[in-house]
Amino acid sequence: MKVECIYGIDYDSNMFIIDGEKPSIIDCGTGLHQDYVEEKIKEIIKPSNIKNIILTHEHYDHCGGLKKIFELTDKKAKIYAHINAVKKIEEGDSDFAKMLGGTMPKMPVDIKLKEGDILKLGNEEFKVLHTPGHTPGSICLYSKKNKSLFSGDTIFAYGSFGRYDFPEGDAKQLRQSIERIAKIEIDNLYPGHESVIEGDAQNHILKTFENSKYLII
Repeated sequence: MKVECIYGIDYDSNMFIIDGEKPSIIDCGTGLHQDYVEEKIKEIIKPSNIKNIILTHEHYDHCGGLKKIFELTDKKAKIYAHINAVKKIEEGDSDFAKMLGGTMPKMPVDIKLKEGDILKLGNEEFKVLHTPGHTPGSICLYSKKNKSLFSGDTIFAYGSFGRYDFPEGDAKQLRQSIERIAKIEIDNLYPGHESVIEGDAQNHILKTFENSKYLII
């Protein structure tokens, strides 16, 4: 499995492209650096070939660029998000967007995901893990075959994790989600921000689990 990362600028999330039978993109950034994002996407793949756009959760820094990236696919891509994230995405509800001077586009979600759903991204199957805590609609995507995890803002590299002090964040749920992930065999970590880890992800995740024990609940 080959994963290409477009690292986020400023508040943008990382964006991931998985090529193959079902070319897919995971997360879309804020949309505030769209020229850069589009240039990078075109270096990796013909945008109209992208079949799936998956959102790991409902925050603006992951969804703000959705409309523009959807249009870049000639409006062909299917949009996926967890059922608990759908309302905010479809209503364009984001105080964070207003704070940054941007807007959260109102976008319909084609496929409403739930725990245990299986998605084909590129040539591989990924299982949807509902991992609330950062937001109610947070998900991770796990490939057992490749021992790879797209973790959104649930877990980052070097022992860190997503914030829980935003509206609808929940420290107890986040700790439970991190504990769940720490029990899974993972070699490759593709987080929503900061560094990608390939080959040594388990150590990073176990460090995150240890750090999560100090969450104030």
